[in-house]
Amino acid sequence: MKSLKIFITIVLWTFSILLFFSCSGNPKPDKEGYFSEEKFVDSLNAGTKGKTKVEFEKYRHTGNGDVFVSINFYKSKKKWVKGQETDVDLWFLTNSFKFDKDGITGLDVQISDFNNDGFNDVTYQSGVAGRGGNIVMTLFVYNPKNKDFIHIKNSDNYPNLSFNSKLNCINSLILTGSTTTAFLKIKKDSLYEFARVDVSDKIVVEEKDSTGKFKIIEEKLFKGNDEDFYKTFRNYKPLEY
Repeated sequence: MKSLKIFITIVLWTFSILLFFSCSGNPKPDKEGYFSEEKFVDSLNAGTKGKTKVEFEKYRHTGNGDVFVSINFYKSKKKWVKGQETDVDLWFLTNSFKFDKDGITGLDVQISDFNNDGFNDVTYQSGVAGRGGNIVMTLFVYNPKNKDFIHIKNSDNYPNLSFNSKLNCINSLILTGSTTTAFLKIKKDSLYEFARVDVSDKIVVEEKDSTGKFKIIEEKLFKGNDEDFYKTFRNYKPLEY
């Protein structure tokens, strides 16, 4: 009886392992050799809540390891369907994108309002740089007029993006040998840098003038500690964290 119980236990354990790998550990690639590694879908929080759906999916090649992300945006419309008494809500594709991605990080999709218009925008992690300190993000800003998302084309040039409610702009914290806080505005489909604060052994504050050139408006010794060195400035005139 004891040996029978052991045998049954082994069979069940083996079956569970096989089931696990057949469902999640041994994905079936498409005809080009890519398999879906990660997927994110939201239809409640981004854009017009409950009327907008975002879909991100990360694919990896079984052979060479190449990775790309597929992005689809949808909006909900009411449409008559045969057999239904009233119109029903259906999803209609508004835009789609496909970008290469690093093979290390996950999608890390974040939904947040980046332009303070009351509609949530969306980012995903497209890469990482600076020994892991610079999180490279690709930003899509929701346009409520056409109920679609605008790809901010140079957003991945500015790592560690965050919304700055104090100046109603976007901050980027750039980590190199020094630390730079970039102050950015959204203009059409791009980020426009209008000021920056660079911290090394001194603090240098620069602002763009009417000709589009950066001019130094303040310069002083850095007297902060290690924690201050890596902080994002929320104001540059005057300097404030």
